[in-house]
Amino acid sequence: MRRRKKHRINIGPAVGRIMWALLFATALILLTPTPERDTGPPPKIEIKDDFLATPTKYDRFRNYLRNHGFAITRDQLPLLIEVSKRQVEGNPSEIAEKLSQKGYQITDEKIKVILHTFGGKYIAEYNPE
Repeated sequence: MRRRKKHRINIGPAVGRIMWALLFATALILLTPTPERDTGPPPKIEIKDDFLATPTKYDRFRNYLRNHGFAITRDQLPLLIEVSKRQVEGNPSEIAEKLSQKGYQITDEKIKVILHTFGGKYIAEYNPE
């Protein structure tokens, strides 16, 4: 009886070729430029509905305060809003009352305004009655 020879499969060159193919594929992926839509800034969303595009009454009041130089430190609308300004022209308690009145005119709700200035803290709430 003859002994059969066991055939060994030489997998070394096959593994080497597979590794070179993976290295080449990785290099291609890394060197390929990505499209602008993937790496650019997020697209700007435009609101077409007029109802959703208009600012709310509270946003209008916040914008009014910012446009007149007040910094909003605490915002708990519709109950109260706390603003600060280093220096105001006139009596700060009257300014706080005017801001509260303007808040009522814009929002149709009573809003307590707390005004912080260099001179202290002033609280006002407009009462339309």
